[in-house]
Amino acid sequence: MSSVPTPSPAPSRKSLYDRLTASVPLLVTVIVHVVLVAVAGYFVVTEQILGNKKSFEAVNASENVVQKQVEHRLQVARKGGGSASSSPVSANRIFSTAENALQMPTMPDLPSVGASALAGMGFGAGAGGVGSGTGFGTGIGNGSGLGSGFMSMSFLGTTSQRASKIVFVVDVGPRLLDIRKGGFEAFSIIREEMMKLVSRLPPSAEFGVVVYESDNWDRGINSMVNPFSVNLLPATSANKTRFFEWMKPINRTPEKVGIKSIAVRTPWRAKALPNAGLDEDFRPPTWVYALRCALEMGPDTIYVVAGSAGQPIQMLTDLELAKKKKLNEERKAELERSGLSIESVEAAREAFADKAKAQLDVINAKLKAKGQSPFIIVGWRRIFEPDFQAALKQKGFSIPLDAKGWSTKDGKPIFWNMGVDPFEKTEYAEVLTEISKLQRALLKERAALNIFLLVGPTEQPKDSMDNLGKASSRNGGKFQLLTTKKLKELSTRDEAAK
Repeated sequence: MSSVPTPSPAPSRKSLYDRLTASVPLLVTVIVHVVLVAVAGYFVVTEQILGNKKSFEAVNASENVVQKQVEHRLQVARKGGGSASSSPVSANRIFSTAENALQMPTMPDLPSVGASALAGMGFGAGAGGVGSGTGFGTGIGNGSGLGSGFMSMSFLGTTSQRASKIVFVVDVGPRLLDIRKGGFEAFSIIREEMMKLVSRLPPSAEFGVVVYESDNWDRGINSMVNPFSVNLLPATSANKTRFFEWMKPINRTPEKVGIKSIAVRTPWRAKALPNAGLDEDFRPPTWVYALRCALEMGPDTIYVVAGSAGQPIQMLTDLELAKKKKLNEERKAELERSGLSIESVEAAREAFADKAKAQLDVINAKLKAKGQSPFIIVGWRRIFEPDFQAALKQKGFSIPLDAKGWSTKDGKPIFWNMGVDPFEKTEYAEVLTEISKLQRALLKERAALNIFLLVGPTEQPKDSMDNLGKASSRNGGKFQLLTTKKLKELSTRDEAAK
């Protein structure tokens, strides 16, 4: 019987470890791949995740530093002094010079400092620090350390923004001291308000002052306009002190008023402007000549304080002058036919004028002895106007009009000038044109023109208001009426805000 062969046992299944370790080359290959994958994974994680996170944190840190710097400067501006109730300062954009330059979006208006204060925080370029002219508001500096920039200021109730180069043009003539307008009291408030504003200017600002006197054409226009300096001056302590000393004696006593009261005179001659298209035969009001002096300094903001709008005049042509002379001769002939001599009329009138002025001098001396303000007049005829006569009577004085020897047969005084003036009145539109031509000829950018007209409590000079209102509005400024009462209120409010 044949035997059945016994089947051989099935081979055992090898484990993964046995298979890997069975071949040394295969083991080495696996280890190398694992190491390479680990190294690659490390670099991917480091560069793509950890690296980006580090960069993102660095940007945040930079932005936080810049933001804190800006916030700190704004806090310094707000705490620079004065009341927070005054006019706003516009801050359109703030620029930082940090490594990652920050440009913020348009910001809301910020409160300025004080009723009549200037702003003045400057963000200097370069180091990004606040300039030495800081502490009075906000602005964008030029990087020089002085922080010259855009400021907000308030003068006599009118606020101007983006101002840094300011010139005051002020009427100091007798017309501004008339009893209708408040006399010495009104002018003293104007003078003090000017000095207060200048005292608050940061060194970054520049200022100038031009005073003028109307109604004295006989002395020549250059004798009627007097600047503190023919150039703008930095608002340093030294320049402020000089200005205060220069301004103090102006119209402080009745013995010397107007240009005569200036202790130190500065000569001024208008610059030649051959290509400006100016009419040499045109004479604008005196304040426009003073404005021309101010524009020559290169300001961005001008404040004009006037006692009147004035009247522009135009030189007559030869034909017009001949007609005027003929009419004057006919008038003189008619006067002589009535039995009056032209020479005797003029002599009698001049004698009475001298007598009336002497009487007023005596009255003023008595008022001064009592500590009261004297009467200031432009011309002797002012004495005999109804409101002046009423003011004399109220003080217990009188100066009667005696026209003997210089009146017509019906008793009317002969006030008209016996001579012939080669000028005649012209339209005020010529003044507006003159100012526009001066702005274009003297400045790259038009200066804002703010005009104040000082009037009496009952005065409403419509023509002057309209004319000066147009001059200010067409030159980017504001017009405002001033009275002694309003000046007192502004002065009191300014003191209360301290």
